[in-house]
Amino acid sequence: MTSADCLYRIAAERFDEGEFANALRVAHDGLRRDRYHPGLLQVYGLASFRLGNPPVALEALETASAVAPLDPLARLALAELHLLGGWRRSAAAALRFLAEPGRCPTPLLADLARLCGALGAHRAAFKVCRRLARLRPWYHPAHYGMAYYSAKLKRPPARVIRHLRVAHTLAPGVIPYRVALAGALADTGRATEACDLVRPVPAEALGCPGCLGRLLRAATAAGDADLEARLRARLDDVRDRRCGGPSECFEA
Repeated sequence: MTSADCLYRIAAERFDEGEFANALRVAHDGLRRDRYHPGLLQVYGLASFRLGNPPVALEALETASAVAPLDPLARLALAELHLLGGWRRSAAAALRFLAEPGRCPTPLLADLARLCGALGAHRAAFKVCRRLARLRPWYHPAHYGMAYYSAKLKRPPARVIRHLRVAHTLAPGVIPYRVALAGALADTGRATEACDLVRPVPAEALGCPGCLGRLLRAATAAGDADLEARLRARLDDVRDRRCGGPSECFEA
């Protein structure tokens, strides 16, 4: 084992412990001994990415990929960097590779689904979420992801609602799940059930004009005057606001 190999082991341990600055420093010291050590390049790139330095991360990870096949975490990070830089074909190739069964460790599947979704590969994102839900049935974001990408794929509302019910049952305190389920029920004409779900939610927790509009129509249809007034007032407050994305709004 070379001195660079020893430093790689130390740098990798620091990275796994979340000590990204220390991992970067140790990896840098190791690269002074072996500038093309694939493990050190990967740790250096990953730590740089976590520390908010995409250009350095991109250079290190691309160099590492030219020396040896990347580990899944580094491959995923490089795909995200390519996506951020507008190199969609490179990102898509890496994500397709990782989306094949057995190529991405379970702890990384959520990030893989997120990046597939950001790329617009909704079918692949759905399949990754489904795989994660089967491996970890208790992991509610996977069920929410299945609902979200089912909606993007224009699948029947009943399927979307089924996945949302599972997510909401597993995590009833997560407001986006409750709001998404209420919105889906409202869209299928089940206004009273939608109102029952959204009534406990503080109005200030609702920030998407589209969601508020659907729920407002449901409250009107259900004849719930108090809820209608609360939703209308909140909609007036946020009418010009843009939705914050999937973590805030199911329809984003």
